[in-house]
Amino acid sequence: MSNPSFDQAYQLLSVTREAGISLEGLQALYKTGLLSDLLKAETPAKVDREAFRKILGYDRSSFLVKMNGTEDTDAIIAALKAEGGWNYFNEWINQENFPLEVGGSDETDEIVIHDPGTSFTEEGGLAILKGEGLLRPTYKHALRFVRQHGKATTSTKKPFVIFLHKPWRDPRRFPRVLCVVRRPGDRELYLLCSEGRFYDYCVLAGVRPRKQPSVA
Repeated sequence: MSNPSFDQAYQLLSVTREAGISLEGLQALYKTGLLSDLLKAETPAKVDREAFRKILGYDRSSFLVKMNGTEDTDAIIAALKAEGGWNYFNEWINQENFPLEVGGSDETDEIVIHDPGTSFTEEGGLAILKGEGLLRPTYKHALRFVRQHGKATTSTKKPFVIFLHKPWRDPRRFPRVLCVVRRPGDRELYLLCSEGRFYDYCVLAGVRPRKQPSVA
């Protein structure tokens, strides 16, 4: 392998600076062999980044979501817009249509993102969740999730996270459910019609049943 050019060296330096990695961290990464394996790949563009990120522990499928909060739906949407990185919010997603209580009991639910590996209907999706031991989410789970973990999951192959809560009827009476779009650089909060079929590039969000306190 030939020595890197000045431009190549500068690009590598820029990447490490953007990642915030220290010299010690870079040396530790090199010692693991991961970096050299990537650099030696014959066609780096064909490396499955999503699989690689999962191996490294990124893009986990389970998230703890606090169900109480100081923000209602309007405040959540305003905060996400101010935060940046979100390209679209459906205008019907507001406090009037999807009301959230402020405060409340200190409860936490575990949201699990499950890939069924196939297309599904609303009825079929609920059956899949049940088969995985997961409960049907509410719209409150979706809104609290997107506020607390909206940028913590990413996928280009499976970008649509469907929350099959009890559908909300839009002004034309179509049933709609919340959907988090998680493409890198293109994050959105949609309302999808639940009467049709969800294609195989969609995944499901379910709720892990809470553990019941043991009785002495």
